[in-house]
Amino acid sequence: MEDKISLPRVAMHISRGCLIVPIQIELYDEIILRIQKDILERVKETGVKGVIIDVSGVEIIDSFLAQVICDTARMTYMLGATTVLTGLKPEVAALLVDLDIDFRDIQTAMDLEAGFQRLEPLVRPKEEPEEIEESEGEFDEDQEVQIGEDGEIEEEDNYKDEE
Repeated sequence: MEDKISLPRVAMHISRGCLIVPIQIELYDEIILRIQKDILERVKETGVKGVIIDVSGVEIIDSFLAQVICDTARMTYMLGATTVLTGLKPEVAALLVDLDIDFRDIQTAMDLEAGFQRLEPLVRPKEEPEEIEESEGEFDEDQEVQIGEDGEIEEEDNYKDEE
């Protein structure tokens, strides 16, 4: 019989159209895999277009944890969302470079606000196009339209100004 160990969970929430994943706990292999599974389930359930993984509370990231984070970004992309990693401490960033981890598939930002700014074009609702006004004046239906020899409409008395 398997012993089921209760793993700590990360309290994810949606803000400004993005799934926010604040990681404020020490990460172990089983925990990061659980977080990955939870992120993918939430992206699928909610249909969000942006995910921000905030690691400002993480003191150390080893090669396995870094690879899982990169894989998670690729997986969320396949589900239609873009992931931004925020809050990397300088020493963690240096370690990741030393480990030669390929972060090309994941965007990074200094903090949560910068992460929102990166994702804003993807998550903001598309605005309705403005109606284009066809003319500044109102067409007087009683007037006849004259076409000049060059094929252009002669405008002299065809429009009256709106008052």
